Amino acid sequence: MLRVNPYLQQPSSDGMYITWFTEENISTELSITGPGLDAPLTFTTSPTFESSLSYTNAELNQEIDGLEQGAWLLGDENYKHTVDLTQLSPDSTYEYSVTAGETTFESSFETAPTAEDWDSIRFVVLSDSETEPRGRVNRRDWQQGALEEDSLARPDVEDSQWAETIGVSGDRLDYPLTENVGYSNNLEIINSRNPDFMVMPGDLIQGGGYQPAWDEFFRHNAGEFDSGLSEYPLLPALGNWENFGALNGGYGLDEDGRYGPLFGREKYHVYFDAPENGTPEHQDNYYRTDYGPVTILTLDSSNGEPDDSRDNYGGEGQPPQISGREYTGPGTDTQSNVTREQYEAAGGTDLADFNPGSPQWNWAIEQLESARAEGQIVFAQFHHAPYSSGTHGLPMNHEDSSGQGGTPMRQYQPLFEEYGVVAVFSGHSEMFERSFVDEDGDGDGVYYYDVGVAGDGMRGERTDEEGNLLSYNPFSQWTADQSEPELWQEVNGILQNVAGGKHYGHLEVNLENLAEDGGTRVTFTPVYSFPILDANYELVDTERRVYGDEIVIDIADPADIEQIFGTDRADNMVGTDADEIIFGGALRDKIDGGAGDDQIFGEGGRDVLMGGDGDDLINGGSLNNNAFGGAGSDTFVLFVGGDTRIRDFNVEEDKIGLMDGVSFGQLSIEKRGKNALISVGDEIALRVMNVGVDALTESVFVTV
Repeated sequence: MLRVNPYLQQPSSDGMYITWFTEENISTELSITGPGLDAPLTFTTSPTFESSLSYTNAELNQEIDGLEQGAWLLGDENYKHTVDLTQLSPDSTYEYSVTAGETTFESSFETAPTAEDWDSIRFVVLSDSETEPRGRVNRRDWQQGALEEDSLARPDVEDSQWAETIGVSGDRLDYPLTENVGYSNNLEIINSRNPDFMVMPGDLIQGGGYQPAWDEFFRHNAGEFDSGLSEYPLLPALGNWENFGALNGGYGLDEDGRYGPLFGREKYHVYFDAPENGTPEHQDNYYRTDYGPVTILTLDSSNGEPDDSRDNYGGEGQPPQISGREYTGPGTDTQSNVTREQYEAAGGTDLADFNPGSPQWNWAIEQLESARAEGQIVFAQFHHAPYSSGTHGLPMNHEDSSGQGGTPMRQYQPLFEEYGVVAVFSGHSEMFERSFVDEDGDGDGVYYYDVGVAGDGMRGERTDEEGNLLSYNPFSQWTADQSEPELWQEVNGILQNVAGGKHYGHLEVNLENLAEDGGTRVTFTPVYSFPILDANYELVDTERRVYGDEIVIDIADPADIEQIFGTDRADNMVGTDADEIIFGGALRDKIDGGAGDDQIFGEGGRDVLMGGDGDDLINGGSLNNNAFGGAGSDTFVLFVGGDTRIRDFNVEEDKIGLMDGVSFGQLSIEKRGKNALISVGDEIALRVMNVGVDALTESVFVTV
C-alpha cells in the first residue's frame, strides 16, 4: 500500500527524482516508458525505514473538535523509496507506474527543455499552506480590506446570517471556506493549468515536527485528495513552521525530550532531497535548480547570526526601540525563538546562517555569478519576506516587531540587483503583495512577491492602534486586500461578496521565448480562487479569477545589449541604433543615446544627456545635469539632491521615475518662473523646464 504517492523533485533536461512512501517494508517497482526508450526502464527499490516519521504519543492521543478522534491518522510505519532518473530526452513526456504489492499507481511527467531550445515555461508560486487535520473544520478570520466605493458594508459580526452560518472571530468575519477546502480548491485551479513546476517558499505544514500535518500535506499533493506533485516537481524552501515542533515541543522540548525545531527539520530532510550545495551539513537547506533557461535559487532564511531578540532593545543600557515607520537597518536575525547554542545542544548540526560571509551567502554569490554568466533568467525564493506591509514586516528593534521579521533578508537586495535577479518569492506574513526595489535607479530593479495565500491565514496590511494602515513597506506597489477592494451586494436577499478582496490563490509565472525579436517575455499573474456561495452560504463552486495587477516584462538577451563605459576624462559618447546601456564617468560628459531604447547614466560630473530616438531611461545622478529625452516615451529618474534639468519634458508621453522608496506623497512641487521645481524634503531633485505645476499630476510619476 502506498502511504504517499510518487512525487517529483530535482527536474532537469535529462531526468527527474521520484520519491514515494509505503507503510510496509516491501520492494516496489518503477517502470518508465517514453521517447528514446526502446523498452520500459524498470527499477526495483529497497526502502529505508524512517523512524522520525512515526507518530508520537501526543499525536496518537490528540483530540480535535469536530473530528472523530484519530480519524486522520495513517499506519505508524514509513518506508521511503527513491529513484534518480537520468539520461532521458529533454522536453519530453514520460509515462510511469509504481507497483507496491497489489497496488499500481500511474502518472506521467515532462523533462525540462534545454536552455538553448525552448518555447514556453509555466510555473506557480504559493506558500503558507500550513496543512493540519484541524484545517478540515477550521475557518480563518478574514481581515477587513478596502471596500469599493459603491459597496455595501460587510455583514455584521453580531447579528447577521454570515455570523450565524459561517462564524466570526472577535471583531472579524470568518472566511467562508475551511482551510482544507480553500487549499484544495486552490490546488485544483493550479492543476488545471498544467504547470511545469511548483515553487513553495516555506510553511508547507502547521509544524514541521507534527506528523499529521505532513500527512495532510501529502494527501493534498500526492495522496487521496489530489496528486499534482505526481505530474510536476516541487521546489520547497524551509519556513518558520518547518522549524516548529507543534505538539512535540514547539520551540522547546516535549515530555519525551525531543527538541521541536530539530524534530521538524529532521522530517523536512526526510521528505525532500535537493541538489547538492557543496556543504554537506547544509544539504537541502539551500540549492539551485535549473529548468531550461530558468534558474531558481532557494535560500534558507531560518537562521541569522548573531542571534537576536526583541528583548535586546529598549531596556536600560540597550539600544532604543523604534516605532511607527522608523527604520534604522535590517537587523541580523529573522527569529527570536531558536539560537544556535540551543539547537546544537540538542544535537542539531544543519543550521545555516544567511548573513554576509556565511557559507550560504558565499554560495549564493557563486550561483548568481555562474547563472548570469550562462545567460540564465534568475529567480530566488526564501520564506521571510524582506519587504512586507504585513504582520512580519517590522525589524527586531521595532516596538511592534513580531520577533520574526524578514527585514534581514534585505541584505541580499544589492546582490540580486547586481546580478539581474528578476523576482524574489517569499511568504510568512500571509499576504498577497508585490513590491519593487531599484536601489541604483537604472530602471532594472527586483520584484518581490509575498505569496502566503496557499490555504491558511487571511491577513492584510498591518494597521496601527487607531486602525490606520501603517504602510511600513515603502516599496509596496500592490496588495490584494487594499488594491482589490471588496464589492458586497445583496443577492437573493442576502449579502454576498461578488468581486474583489483577498482570497486564497497563487502567482502564475509564464515565460515566452521571443525567438524572432530576441529575449524573453515574463508575465506575473496574481490568481485567486473566488468562492461562489448560495443563499444559505453553502459553497457552490470556486472560480479562477485574476487580480488587476498582472505584470509583463521583456528581458533582452544579455548578448543583445551593449554596455558602453566612459573614461575618467570628459567624454563625448554617441550610441548606435541598438538598445544600449551607457555610463558616463567622473567628469563632464556629453552622451547621445541615438536610436533604440537606451539607459543612460551620467554618474559624476555636470553632464548633457540626450536620449535620442526610442523609449529611453535617463538618470543624471548626483550633480546638476541637463537632460533631453528626444523622441519616444522617456523616463527621467528623480535623484534626490541631483537637481537635473529636464529640457524637453512631454507630459503626454514622458514619465518621471521614483526610486529608493520615494513616493509621490513625499514630493514638493512648486512653481519657479516658467518651470516646475521638484524637491524631496530640503533637497532639490529635478527642474522640469517650461512645464506648469498643474501638469505634473500623480499619473506622470512611476516607480523604477
